[in-house]
Amino acid sequence: MSPAPSPRGFAVLVGAAILLVIYTHAGFSFGPISSSMTSSPGQRRAGDDVLPIPSSTYVISLPHRTDRYEDMERLRSCLGLRWTYVVAEDSQSPLVDRIISQVRSLRQEELKMKAYPPNTSIELPFQWPSPDTATSTVPFQGSNSDTPLYPVPAASDSTEPLTCATENFTLFPYSPGLPEYKVLSRSRIACWHSHLSVIQRVSTHAPENAALILEDDVDMEADIKERLSVIWNLLPSDWDIVFLGHCWSNESFYPPLGHISPPSPHLHTSFTTKLHLSHAPLCTHAYALSPAGAKRLLRDLTYPRFAYSRAIDHALAWLVQSGRLNSFSVVPSVVVQRKIGESDVMTGKGSGWKDQLIHGVLADEESP
Repeated sequence: MSPAPSPRGFAVLVGAAILLVIYTHAGFSFGPISSSMTSSPGQRRAGDDVLPIPSSTYVISLPHRTDRYEDMERLRSCLGLRWTYVVAEDSQSPLVDRIISQVRSLRQEELKMKAYPPNTSIELPFQWPSPDTATSTVPFQGSNSDTPLYPVPAASDSTEPLTCATENFTLFPYSPGLPEYKVLSRSRIACWHSHLSVIQRVSTHAPENAALILEDDVDMEADIKERLSVIWNLLPSDWDIVFLGHCWSNESFYPPLGHISPPSPHLHTSFTTKLHLSHAPLCTHAYALSPAGAKRLLRDLTYPRFAYSRAIDHALAWLVQSGRLNSFSVVPSVVVQRKIGESDVMTGKGSGWKDQLIHGVLADEESP
């Protein structure tokens, strides 16, 4: 009989199983949302894209949210844009069960290596992979099997929810009074996987172009293309990510980049749009990735001790704050969440943050 793996070795095996889940399913969800919900028709033309550089735009949406699809089609038509709809992961899918099981197992093995004081946070061992680690060389990328290659310990009888990690790998114990946003819910796992699927596709299938990733509950400034054209050349060549919309953070914390030209006569208002070095942006309803940024983000979001560890926007904010992403924010936001209808991630209509546009396409349509 082979000797049992050491706790550290077992954690590595569980991490490998997490990667198997990621790479088995990360490219699985692409395609039309349904026979009537496809990419916008016609050939790509100059001016079809939101960004003023060669790019593709993706909209993450659940198939049953036809209300949101209809609104996004109105938005797309009004602005003359072209984008691809991506099927979001459903929070009740078996895949989410497997991911939760793998994350729980990895954490249990790590916690065995330390005395875990009750009711306190604990910083678990963590080291990022080397910068030259390429995700394309990770094992199992082409696997079609849903069965992990390595054994996973039997699930605990406890159904106690997982909590969201902070920083690199700091955990807090669960308690019934824990705020909802600190619980690693099924919806947060599904949302992470939905974004990861798009990022993997961008990194592997469109490695030369930038990408804009949108969620399906947004509105845009009517002159968004003109606003971005004015500021985009201020970005350094090594930019990784640009938040076109953000929440719960003062993204004007750092000074604006460069010299801002006077407002273009083509803009619908004289209000100046600026680019700032990102501070701590939350919300993932609208962000652009450079080719290099997509690869960096894919590498970090698939690192087993970090993967699926918290809400995806908190993960991105930490990668920005810790210097792993060269990130910039458009201020004020040119894309905002509409907060209409039920949230797919949180209870009710989501968090209490609500941003405003100067001339939102959908907001202006709906105003009396």
